[in-house]
Amino acid sequence: MRRIGSVLAASLASVWLASCGGGSGTAATTTTTPTASTGVGKLSASSGEITAFGSVFVNGREFSTKNAKVLDNDTGAVVTDESMLEVGMSVDVKPMSATAMDASAPLADEIRLHPLARGHVDATDTTASTMTVMGQTVQLTSATNFSDRRACLTAATPTCTAVAGLSDLTATSSATSAGSYVTVHGFLFSSGTGAANIVASLVSVGDVPASTGRGAAAFKVEGSVVSVSASSLVIGGLTVDLSKATCSGDSGTAACASAFSAGQVVSVFGATAPALPATSFAAGTAALRSKLPVQTAGETIELQGRVSSASGTGFVLRGVNIDGAALASASLPVVGDDIRVTGTVASNGTSVTASAVKLLHAAVSRTVSIEGDFTAIAAGATADTFVVTVLGQSINIDANTRLADRSTRKAPRSGSQAFNISTFQTVLEASTSKHLVVNATADNAGKLTAVALQIAPASTAASVQGVVDATPAPVNGSSATMPTTFAVHGLSVSADPATFASPRGWRMRGQATTVAAGDLVVARGTWTNGVLVVAVPTGATGPSFGNYVTDLGAPRTRDHANF
Repeated sequence: MRRIGSVLAASLASVWLASCGGGSGTAATTTTTPTASTGVGKLSASSGEITAFGSVFVNGREFSTKNAKVLDNDTGAVVTDESMLEVGMSVDVKPMSATAMDASAPLADEIRLHPLARGHVDATDTTASTMTVMGQTVQLTSATNFSDRRACLTAATPTCTAVAGLSDLTATSSATSAGSYVTVHGFLFSSGTGAANIVASLVSVGDVPASTGRGAAAFKVEGSVVSVSASSLVIGGLTVDLSKATCSGDSGTAACASAFSAGQVVSVFGATAPALPATSFAAGTAALRSKLPVQTAGETIELQGRVSSASGTGFVLRGVNIDGAALASASLPVVGDDIRVTGTVASNGTSVTASAVKLLHAAVSRTVSIEGDFTAIAAGATADTFVVTVLGQSINIDANTRLADRSTRKAPRSGSQAFNISTFQTVLEASTSKHLVVNATADNAGKLTAVALQIAPASTAASVQGVVDATPAPVNGSSATMPTTFAVHGLSVSADPATFASPRGWRMRGQATTVAAGDLVVARGTWTNGVLVVAVPTGATGPSFGNYVTDLGAPRTRDHANF
């Protein structure tokens, strides 16, 4: 890995994009002509999340990474391979010129990483599926990926348990007891009061970096500026002190007092942690970002994100105004939809005229998370689709599913073969672990389609998260011999009332042991004769990590994190 000068120099030099979460300035872009299979005539940039590897898959398109540079916009770290990349990362891809195109996939020239927050988790809310990092409310969804890079996990003899979801994270409990250190990848959503600032596509847990090299940006926030003053600005719930910062605006280094204005997207970062919980932060560097990966009128771009507002034929995605007048009315998204937009940059260089919209995840989707061994896999009805059976549930897999092989603890992308939609069945059948964690959405007919699937280390555990079915009606029991029974998406659960745990954590008792239809429930136990059985382990008196039920009550939304 090579370092590029100072953090500020890295953010100003050799910049071709400045999307929300990456880049700075307004440099010129290179236009390329993808192959016919890409579905667009010209493509200047593709901005979205990584869904698979074997080259790299972004926005449903495979980009060859041969000779591509991978850059972290904040730290200046540069590599010539994929070692920095993970499924779920939000990235901006610049294709090479047409003369360098591969017949099967456009060649990527640069891939830029742009996490939106780095810092300690100050609070979590499992009912709302949110957490707070550096003053930002981060919304987790059923498609949010988690990875764990801590040294305690990757050691020859691990001394900690991998973080696999929201409930595994530790929140800050005092000024001297910091929560889990995380890097949050995703998309800007809203800076409004009470709204999520970020929708997370990946939460990567790690050790706090040293204060040099990559650690120069160990603590970071990027988002829309709520307000500014002579020596500070506010992003989300964080007041940023710029009195000792180096600032850069449209034209390079600038006086911090005049560099930014309300509504702009700004990235602030530094090596020193804020006082916890984080409500204020003394930044070392602050840089203006653009909401678009390119700003040249007429250029074709792809953007992925969640719709924050919609009116008539227009809508807002990642803070960008999208003109959908050319779209069929049935294609227009609603607030909360996770979509991919293909369009051209408007004459103002800040908005986009959409030519196509792909719905990736509907706002009102019913979501189900399932963990267990797969028992069958078959080809789907169309090319590059499959049907996998886990705990008796048939789950559809397609090119938009985030695929990760985390069957070993060596690295977040461990595995001997590229795991993508082309190799899906081959890799799954050859894997030494048959254990899967799948997050899926259900349509009105009950069909499950996976938004994220990972091969997990081999385990006998089984779990489900989702809304309790009305039929069959839940039956609340009173003992191990008269268990509570209910179903989630037709998956039967039988639970000893003694295994019910508090939403604050499976270790805590005192949770009511009644379940009602429509409640959001998490259940973990063993799969026995077609039933998920949750029982008190021998020698225990209550719930354990592998055996618990948590009833979170009526869900606040219909899209929930896997925890």
